[in-house]
Amino acid sequence: MFFADPVNNVLTPINKNIKPIALLALVSAMALLPACSTISVNKQASAKTISAQRGNIVTDNKLSSDTASVLLSAGLNEQACMQQFDLCLTQLNDSMLNEHYRPALAVFSELYYAKARELAKSQDCQNALARPPLDPYFANASLDDAANEAQKQKTNSCLVNYQGQLFDAIKSSYTYLFYDSLIHDFEGADKEQGRTRQQNRIPSDIDIQTQDIYNAASNDVITQLYQPKGGTNRMMGDVKVEYLPTAANSIDSSEQAAIANRTPLKGNPTDQIKVMKVKLDSYNLNVYLPNENNYLKNANQQTSALADLVSTYELRLSGLNSISKRPGLGISLVASLDDRYTTTIRQLLTATLSGRLNKETTNGSTDDSEASSRIYPTGHLLMTGLIKPTGDSVLGTLSSEELDIHLYNPYRSENASILGDDYPLAANFSAGYGLWLAENQLDGVGYLNLITRQKEANLPKLFMLEPYDPDKRVIIMLHGLASSPATWVNLTNDIFNDDKLRDNYQVWQIFYPTNLPILENRYQIQNLLESTYKQTDPKGQNLASKNSVIISHSMGGIIARMMLSDDNLANNLDALDDKNLLGNSSQRQVDAMLKQALTNQELRNRFELNALPQVDTAVFLSSPFRGTDYADRWFTRALRRIIYLPVGLVKTVTDNLATIAIQGDLANNPLGALYLQNGASQLSDKSSFIQLTKDISINKRITYHSIIANNDADITRGLAAMQPNGAKIDLSQEIIEDDDSKILAIDTSNTDTTSADADKDGLPSKAPLVAAVTINEEISQALTERLSDGIVPYTSAHLDGAASETVINGGHSIQENPQTILTLRRILHQQLQH
Repeated sequence: MFFADPVNNVLTPINKNIKPIALLALVSAMALLPACSTISVNKQASAKTISAQRGNIVTDNKLSSDTASVLLSAGLNEQACMQQFDLCLTQLNDSMLNEHYRPALAVFSELYYAKARELAKSQDCQNALARPPLDPYFANASLDDAANEAQKQKTNSCLVNYQGQLFDAIKSSYTYLFYDSLIHDFEGADKEQGRTRQQNRIPSDIDIQTQDIYNAASNDVITQLYQPKGGTNRMMGDVKVEYLPTAANSIDSSEQAAIANRTPLKGNPTDQIKVMKVKLDSYNLNVYLPNENNYLKNANQQTSALADLVSTYELRLSGLNSISKRPGLGISLVASLDDRYTTTIRQLLTATLSGRLNKETTNGSTDDSEASSRIYPTGHLLMTGLIKPTGDSVLGTLSSEELDIHLYNPYRSENASILGDDYPLAANFSAGYGLWLAENQLDGVGYLNLITRQKEANLPKLFMLEPYDPDKRVIIMLHGLASSPATWVNLTNDIFNDDKLRDNYQVWQIFYPTNLPILENRYQIQNLLESTYKQTDPKGQNLASKNSVIISHSMGGIIARMMLSDDNLANNLDALDDKNLLGNSSQRQVDAMLKQALTNQELRNRFELNALPQVDTAVFLSSPFRGTDYADRWFTRALRRIIYLPVGLVKTVTDNLATIAIQGDLANNPLGALYLQNGASQLSDKSSFIQLTKDISINKRITYHSIIANNDADITRGLAAMQPNGAKIDLSQEIIEDDDSKILAIDTSNTDTTSADADKDGLPSKAPLVAAVTINEEISQALTERLSDGIVPYTSAHLDGAASETVINGGHSIQENPQTILTLRRILHQQLQH
């Protein structure tokens, strides 16, 4: 028997006198010898390899493979390194023999951040968050004074160490990222070279990992600095804060200033104003805010703008079709204002049951009859946070104990200047919008507004989705029946996601109660819009007061058309069908009294239409301008019975018509129905309201577009055959192919109507669905009520003179359809050219 001798590379005979146990031990020992140097190669998915290469302490809660490799090469154990951190850094520094200084910065930044995270989880630092026991006689009663003082010192020491590691992580990662722009003043550097700039360098995995650490450490510092008192994650120790004057208190602090978002100091809105100095142990932190009133107001009290800062790292936005982001430096933050308006189902029910609008519902306002009290600037300010250590050299930056914290308005500031160069700023434009939608139960409130009896009218409200910008055009969005601004979620988010649209438009959304008579809603909404334009721009000189766009759906389109007309509806009252009045003296008396009541200015204002001068473009989505018989079907009639008019509104109207004793006669009168019939009932094609308004004209200076839904796919395909160049194929679902047909789209260049596979419309019989088609005026005149979205027929939604008319394959709620949103975006891009 022989065994292998790896030293001499020969086979050696085994002595037969060796005992079996000794032989077994010898074989076992020999089997272990090659194990130390054996390498196996196995295949794995490329995704795992990439993930392992790019993961680090931020993403995987463990050190990156590069940092772990450096520790291993230096003979350092990761856990031992965390236990003896300062000694570890010294030995690690001695082991780095490479002349290049930059890679070491990435390793040290990750180790600093790893140590900070470990300290944050330690008991000593966690004691800073502990609350005193409720019962002093319980087992966990407070410590005696001596023990309590000892624990406090240990906690403070831990917090100081934690903060120091965060700052070191920021400085090291910052120095790594901007290494080429810093003066190289370390030993061995070419000092004559000064600042070096390495252009067109492809980012490596280490670059991405180090930027992650820079962002994560900056996020921890900023969010903890601005946490409200009593926050659950306040890891800052003894903080000494000095608030600096910003002149925000000397300017007009009225609602007008807040809405207009003026710059309270000389300069530009993009200027950074130093508002606060923070002393943390040996470090000085300087905090800067945008030169805008919304950001600076109350900054010296932390009672409004910066009372609670949330990082988008900590938010998971769901329910949006996409997240609108801009890549770049810094961390995206949202500041929630303390005085922001919120509305919930619970608040509405409380107001209904109590018989009055409570303070919580109106945010302290006891009277919202004035339109100015129902204009709500954005309650969530977007910010991008960036921390810059002072210093213009490598060693100067690493040794700096002064950090500048800059918070930018990402709508206004797209870049930040660092060491003489401009760098793009990161932003998350969906975050503030998502928070607003999440905390306001708009859909539920919109429906309950329709069916709950309320003492007072819940009047329309206007919400700005970003701070008012005088240099951006306004998009006004009007929802439909039993709906709310939440219906525009995907359209609004896609506008945020389109760089050109986001840079040129700001969104105002109207929330109105759809149980009000439509004439009343039109009057109240237009009054609200006029008040908003007046408050934000009294002289009407801003770009925001020109070229505005109204986008409206269903009932909202009916209201929008009236706001774009100069007709006087009082002149058409005789056109109403009054045949039911013949022979009915009581009804004729009511009719005469109603016409006489129009001498009252308040009532006359509801009938005299004046086009909004700020609007020059409108888009109507499936709006029943000539009504719909859907409003008269049995289940809709049942719903209409439980839709209540606000009691206060009924009283207002009847007080103006005090001589009319019987409200039933008033409500049943064709003219009276204009005052007292709820919005849902007025959508009937037989209603007095539709008879009065169906033929009103839109001001000639206004360009308008129609987007109309059709729930019959065959009709849409037929329209596409007549207008092949205007057809869009539906690729929202997988197309199932078979052996008989491989057709994936309509051939617009050569439609062969003689093919055996073609149907009577000239389209391939097995072609996919048509998602949308733009039709011309000639074709539109030939269409009938067969084209319908199931609720609104085409003949009711069509408007002569539209600049474009697009038929979308789908149901009535086309505002959520991707083809509708794409069509709207095209219209908005076209409008920017004028």
